[in-house]
Amino acid sequence: MQRVLNDNALLRDVERLEDANTLIKAVGVGSLYSIGIACVWFLCVAAPAGALWK
Repeated sequence: MQRVLNDNALLRDVERLEDANTLIKAVGVGSLYSIGIACVWFLCVAAPAGALWK
């Protein structure tokens, strides 16, 4: 196992992990908003039209 020669390499890796964490959170929030929009669409458009019961 190789040791980190300086602190800069370790700090660079921490910044990358924080960026990945932010990206994961953004994808999660976007997915939840998409699911919410789909539910509202279903309740307002598809259900009253009887799309599932024809």
